[in-house]
Amino acid sequence: MATFFGEVLPVISRAVEEDDDNDSESEFFESRVTALWTRAAKQSMSESEGKLPCEILIIAVGPAATGFIQTYVIHKNYEIIAGLFSGLHEDDINTLSQKTPTDKSCFLYRKKDCPKILVCQCNITVTPEQAFSFTEQLFPSINLEDAYVSLLCSAHTSEYKADIPISDMEVPFLRSLRSTKYLGTPLAPYVDQPNIVTGLPAQCLSYCQVNKVIAVLYVCYTDSIQVDSPTMRCFLPLIQSTPIKDIVEKNPKADEMLRTIVDLHTKHNTLYL
Repeated sequence: MATFFGEVLPVISRAVEEDDDNDSESEFFESRVTALWTRAAKQSMSESEGKLPCEILIIAVGPAATGFIQTYVIHKNYEIIAGLFSGLHEDDINTLSQKTPTDKSCFLYRKKDCPKILVCQCNITVTPEQAFSFTEQLFPSINLEDAYVSLLCSAHTSEYKADIPISDMEVPFLRSLRSTKYLGTPLAPYVDQPNIVTGLPAQCLSYCQVNKVIAVLYVCYTDSIQVDSPTMRCFLPLIQSTPIKDIVEKNPKADEMLRTIVDLHTKHNTLYL
């Protein structure tokens, strides 16, 4: 059993009989996301008609996006108010700092001096089977009526189709998608057809579209297999020209933090080479 925020979260044991019933139960559990909230978050919900007040919600998916957010946004004056967990096993390594590449947990942070600023960090790849459950656990608990939602993720350039060769493009580069509720012009060009975005970022944007929430999705396309500094820095324009700029505090140790993140992922990826 694993304990988070004073609550007990069940984990799957690998020491089970490999029959169809147990396999089905395991698959169901691993596709189901569980959200656990701190007492402070529950108190805020109880005072606001069951939902967290929110003006800006940032959702970072994947190591590049979360590395950027860790370095430039939540490095100071943020607190964890919720965790979203799925598919935990007894021997999985999980950290509250999300500095372990094998983390299977996502955390929701709140700015201490401005509690209407929320940031969700998903260091892992949330599977398509988990994505719907993830949005159903997170979004209904947040008041998004007048909020600005920024979704950040990355993808490899091998997945990108363009009229010109990728070798002729400056890599990494940003592309965007938006909900119809967002009436402005995104900072980056739109994702060109026939390219698509999948997984959790797509599920989150779809939720915002259906529920008429202001949202913009930014995808960083990179040619790097491993997390690197240029890929994380590709998101920097967002803290200069979007509503995010109003909540960012300068980080004098940004370069050092980026190097640390790159080193952690490099060591993990080369561990068994």
